[in-house]
Amino acid sequence: MDTNQGRVYFALDGDNFDPDEVTKFIGIEPTSIMRKGSKAGGKLPKKSSWTVSTENVVNEYIDVFDMATEIINVLKPKKDLIIQAIAKFKVKPRLEVVLWFSVNEEHSTPAIGFETETVSFLGEIGAFIDIDTYKH
Repeated sequence: MDTNQGRVYFALDGDNFDPDEVTKFIGIEPTSIMRKGSKAGGKLPKKSSWTVSTENVVNEYIDVFDMATEIINVLKPKKDLIIQAIAKFKVKPRLEVVLWFSVNEEHSTPAIGFETETVSFLGEIGAFIDIDTYKH
């Protein structure tokens, strides 16, 4: 691939919870779910997860600021329910950034950062940020 690619997602991860119950509890339809021990892409997941994700963006310019804000805007109205779900289902909240960098030197590298509102929301719910980067 000759251009940058990326996505941002929010996940609730844990050992023994039913992602469908999280969906009912929070009232947000996830982009995807995984169940511990079920075949997913040929692998057995070690944890269950409930995920809300942006679309995968393929572009010369990737803006993590905007993608993270998009996810937080979906979650903010349900903040109290998310905090309750973290305790009830014993899950860990995570904001994940996944980026593939073009090796084409004419392309800019992705803008990686987070708005104050995003950082505040993640702090309030006890989430951490993980950034994975890859070269094409």
